[in-house]
Amino acid sequence: MRRPLIVPLTLIAGLVSIATVSPALADTADTADTVLPVVSAVGGDPDDAGYLEFHATSDTAIDASSVTAQLTLRVSGDRPVTTVTGFTLVSGTAEDGTWRSSDRLALGTHGVYDTTLDLADADGDHPASLGQGVVRYEDVPVFSGTALDRTTVDFEHPTVTATGTVSTFDPATGATTPGWTGSEVFLTGTRSSGTGTWEVGAAVQADGSYQVTAPVRNSVYVYAVQQDYQTVGTDPVTVARTLSPTRVVFDKAAGTAAYGASYSVAGTAQYLSPTTNTWTPLTAGDPDTEVLLSGPNGNHAYELTDGGRFGETLATVTGDTAWTGSVGGFGFLQAGSAQASLHALSRSVLSWSDHTFTGAGAVRVKGRLSASAGSQPTGSVKLQQSSDGRTGWTTVATVATDATGAFDTWHTLRKPTGYLRLYYPGSADATTATNGVLHLTRAVTRVTGLNASPEPVRKGRTLTVTGTLQRQKGTAWTGVSGQKVTIRFRAAGATAVTRMATVTTGKDGRFTLTFTAKKDGTWSAAYTATATYLDSTSAGDYVDVR
Repeated sequence: MRRPLIVPLTLIAGLVSIATVSPALADTADTADTVLPVVSAVGGDPDDAGYLEFHATSDTAIDASSVTAQLTLRVSGDRPVTTVTGFTLVSGTAEDGTWRSSDRLALGTHGVYDTTLDLADADGDHPASLGQGVVRYEDVPVFSGTALDRTTVDFEHPTVTATGTVSTFDPATGATTPGWTGSEVFLTGTRSSGTGTWEVGAAVQADGSYQVTAPVRNSVYVYAVQQDYQTVGTDPVTVARTLSPTRVVFDKAAGTAAYGASYSVAGTAQYLSPTTNTWTPLTAGDPDTEVLLSGPNGNHAYELTDGGRFGETLATVTGDTAWTGSVGGFGFLQAGSAQASLHALSRSVLSWSDHTFTGAGAVRVKGRLSASAGSQPTGSVKLQQSSDGRTGWTTVATVATDATGAFDTWHTLRKPTGYLRLYYPGSADATTATNGVLHLTRAVTRVTGLNASPEPVRKGRTLTVTGTLQRQKGTAWTGVSGQKVTIRFRAAGATAVTRMATVTTGKDGRFTLTFTAKKDGTWSAAYTATATYLDSTSAGDYVDVR
């Protein structure tokens, strides 16, 4: 339906001011002393619909018998014309007053009539311009008993239901009958933005009763539409609007991501429920609950998904940045906002340029800590060791870097087996980094079965030291031949150990060497690591020399 112009509740349109100039129906005197009548308004009587009224002024009394009005129905094709005469002064004076037709208008057809009026005063003068106006001769809705179910609305209760009755006034008869058949009745209220209206219609029952529900913001009234699309409605009723606080909660108020990576920012828009007084996710699909997200991607309005969720993705991180999320500020919602920030991390790179490994188990840790994007990382590098190269990494040394990220040091491993790697734990400004795993391939050895005999032994007699050098292969141990084993002696009560001799292992890794017994003490054997085997030391065997 075409939206009609809203007008106050009346039974018929009131007087309207003259808008055009037309020649008078009679000649007028053309002298400087002549004062012509002026018709200032012509139209339907607003107090008692069905009559014609006009207002006129002149220097002498208006001649009531001279008043003639022609009413022309505003329709296509033939337009019936009705002439109305016989008017009575109802207010003011004959020189400046309001006149009404003596009888109710008897127009053959309901509708809108264009009206032209001429008259003369006691001097016989006619107006220079004929009086012109509009008479709306049509049924008028009359509302009564209008009531609202609530006069306070909020985000969870945004609608009002109006009930009442409407009757029909007929200007031809002056009678009012129950019901309204001209149209639906409409409940309308101011939108959240303060401009425009919500409108919801409902049918009128045979007895004239109606019930209509619509969302409203500030004020509400009920109206019906007449034949010429004019409206007649109840007086507006102010509806109190309760505003709910809102807030934006980002999943991460402060995040980090490496240069070149993508980063997603997301969160929840909430309102403080007027019913439960708890923060509650805003409703998806409500135009009042869009979130404006301003950030590196520009400014975008996002409709919330279920649970009040929103978010976007930054395809490539190029530096520190921030987002501002805003919601509310209209409808039933107060404005709320929050910020989320992103700190860009340099992409750390670790190089291990020299990892020379000595037979004694010392490894050279030489390389550089740098960045493929972003500023130079700072901090120490960790030398870590693992038995399987996958889990259980343990830091065995911390290596300092200089201002350029370079480092160069040696570290002797307590257990030179398994795997090594370099690890940078990162910082507040740089990512973590690791270097490729270095496998320590030398075999584990042991000196087993060491025995110095006989014991006890007489001083000066021969003492024989025997044992076996073995290597580990999987879970088994096998003898290693052709390797040099050092025989060592620590005299009773002494702390120093003396190297007594070196012997080469024979078949199955066995070795034998004889000495002259001189004093009490502990005998042992040690194997020095090579590029193939790790070092090992036997248990001691104490010999009593008598």
